[in-house]
Amino acid sequence: MSNIKDNIKRTLAYVNNYSARKQLKNRNFTIISNNCWGGFVSMDLGVPYNSPFVGLFLFAPDYIKLLKDLEGYMNSELAFTRDSRYKDKLIEDGLLGTYPIGLLKDVEIHFLHYKSEAEAKEKWERRTKRINWDNLYVKFCDRDLFTYDLLEEFDRLGYRKKVAFTAKPYDHIAASVQMKEFERETCVDNEGKVYKKYFNVVEWLNT
Repeated sequence: MSNIKDNIKRTLAYVNNYSARKQLKNRNFTIISNNCWGGFVSMDLGVPYNSPFVGLFLFAPDYIKLLKDLEGYMNSELAFTRDSRYKDKLIEDGLLGTYPIGLLKDVEIHFLHYKSEAEAKEKWERRTKRINWDNLYVKFCDRDLFTYDLLEEFDRLGYRKKVAFTAKPYDHIAASVQMKEFERETCVDNEGKVYKKYFNVVEWLNT
């Protein structure tokens, strides 16, 4: 049943994004993302998941830490833990114990859409091998313990292509793209479904 649903999703994505797929010239890229957004983009554009950052999320402090030494963390062994430094937040959101939590050294990877540690590890390791280190695109957003200081840190990182989706306007932050429909909210919600209204991802990838 899940394969049928996946095929239906891919078919709809193909139809709805036909023009964007035709315009895309850069097809061998890797998106590093703090949540599932890169997976949405890959599905919309009909390209492989050349990134392990699919079906998961990282809390904002851990994500910025990871980006500061991306190769070092990505070359470390993925382990798993039953505990989390974000336990209180997970309890508040009703998520504690509902999915595997991975560890890259001291950075937590929350495999929200994975049923088991074995599945998470297999897909993580397989997709990590596909990373195109010469063609990285980095995305952040204002969820999961986001702070303005972390946004400033993200903006200072040396990645050539990066974007941060935010509910509030941060005009002096070069990487920030405001999603105005969330302006009255605390953060952007499910940017994978609305990003095309505010951000030309094909232009970003082709440039």
